[in-house]
Amino acid sequence: MNTILISVIIPTYKAESFIANTIETVQKQTLKDIEIILVDDGSPDKTGEICDSYAANDSRIQVIHKVNGGQSSARNAGIKAARGEYIGFMDHDDIVEPKWCEVLYQNAKEHNADISGVSYITQDEKGVITHNQHTNKVYVFDNRQGVKEYLSRQLMDIYVWTKIYKKSFVEEHEIYFEEGKSDEDFLYNHKPFFNAQRSVYADVPLYLYKEYATSTCRTLYKKDVKKYLGDTLYRVSKIENDVAKKYPDYLSLAKIQKLKACFRMLYVLSLYEKETILPYYKEIKKYIEKNPCIVIKERKHWGMTLAGTVLAVITPSPLYLKIKQWKHKKG
Repeated sequence: MNTILISVIIPTYKAESFIANTIETVQKQTLKDIEIILVDDGSPDKTGEICDSYAANDSRIQVIHKVNGGQSSARNAGIKAARGEYIGFMDHDDIVEPKWCEVLYQNAKEHNADISGVSYITQDEKGVITHNQHTNKVYVFDNRQGVKEYLSRQLMDIYVWTKIYKKSFVEEHEIYFEEGKSDEDFLYNHKPFFNAQRSVYADVPLYLYKEYATSTCRTLYKKDVKKYLGDTLYRVSKIENDVAKKYPDYLSLAKIQKLKACFRMLYVLSLYEKETILPYYKEIKKYIEKNPCIVIKERKHWGMTLAGTVLAVITPSPLYLKIKQWKHKKG
């Protein structure tokens, strides 16, 4: 085998109905010097057997069978096994354009980037396509510009499956997924962007993300609301604290991201009895009241009128009740 340029890591679990299609789109990449690492995370169905059958016919494929530990655990196993110059990730039900790897790698090499990204489109269960407006331009960021982009998300998304990362860079900075945490993509990208000397982004849609109503990111708050709230507060607080230490002039951007999360959580809180999630409610309420200027100035981010925003600053409690009542009437 020639030098491996990219290791594509695909964690998979109970994916027997669609993993074959995903594997085949990677096999068709125009960049041939890649390896495909399939991490079977203890699937109880035939997912592991399907992965093994593809590996038997393509020397570029290696399969890791492990005890179920979640997506972050599976991705970490893939990182440790990767032999490529760069590593990238895919979800087990998505597909990519043939030039996905080629564009990512060429841009990374041309700009000597630690991180290289492309854009994506989203398709829901009904086949409806969204996120399909793109400039088809290439943008290059130094460290500070990259951190600003990571926080503001004006151009680049925060997903790991639209990016590749230089393997030596990942090893040097010990960049692994925090296991047991939800919203792992945003949390993972925190460390790379804080340490990358240069990153590059091509606003070209080369990845098709399949979105389902049952996706973990859309249903976790229904399954385990305390975990959802705890993990979200952990993520946005960690980012805010690290930005305050290293990039204090970008602190307002970190606060905007945390406030966005707070208003999303306030909506989730409206679905539950207040007593069951009181500690989280108090923390969210305190943070909103602590940042009145940003809440009012940046109200476009949470889609509120000036009057509604002022009300939220004065007391999030009536807002909480108002949302709950509105939700009840609508349901």
